[in-house]
Amino acid sequence: MPGKTKTKRSNQKSELENDSMSTTSTRSMCGSTSDHDDDDSSMSKISSFLDALTEKRSSTREWGLYGLIELIKSSPELDEIESKAATLAEYAANSVKKGAAKEAALGADLLTVLFVSLDDCEEVFHDVVETLKLYLKNHRSSIVRGKLAEALAMGSFMSGEDEADTCQVLALLQAEFSDSKASKDAAAPALRSWGLLLSSLPDAFVAPRVKPWSNVMSALLNHKELEVRTAATENMAAVYEACWRHDPDKARTMAKEIEEEEGEDADEE
Repeated sequence: MPGKTKTKRSNQKSELENDSMSTTSTRSMCGSTSDHDDDDSSMSKISSFLDALTEKRSSTREWGLYGLIELIKSSPELDEIESKAATLAEYAANSVKKGAAKEAALGADLLTVLFVSLDDCEEVFHDVVETLKLYLKNHRSSIVRGKLAEALAMGSFMSGEDEADTCQVLALLQAEFSDSKASKDAAAPALRSWGLLLSSLPDAFVAPRVKPWSNVMSALLNHKELEVRTAATENMAAVYEACWRHDPDKARTMAKEIEEEEGEDADEE
């Protein structure tokens, strides 16, 4: 991968982790009922939550997943998280594959927070990436697909996938919002995830693709859901900005073409 892209992702990882720690600090100042400063206590909780994931009762597994998610959010630098990362990812992936919608969504959430918390998530991500791709395409729940979109994008982003692999993920995400009638539960998270991955790509890579990608986003600007329209607008602006940084003349031409197309559409109406 190009050094520029790697540096870009490293800087953005620091921002993501700072946001997480800021939330934790606020919670502590307000008098959180859970004290995760004690390593022994945290290790005990991790073991309890992991044990819960092996139970037959779905509600118990859901409790375990939720507990792990909250623990990792509040204490992302625990050594126990690093040492048990592969096991955590395996259990989370199993919940995605075999659990009902609520459990599958929690499994995807666990993978997302795990990817952003590990010092290096590349190996863990590669262990579960095919599961994420498969169920993103096939899961019946739009909510779960939205969660899987976030997990897949975060794993790809944090593991430093190259441009070719990133584009494959972008295409999978695009399938979740290419239909103007797509549910916001899948479309909005997929759009935000698409934007995250776009930010990791070099401007020179984005510029030749600016027209088709802008057309995809433009088609969603009249979506009935505000959340979808907002995400599409932000992505369209990001594509344009990347093109402008690389080739201002091409960006001006693209903006002019969009204005002309909008004028033609207005005349037809």
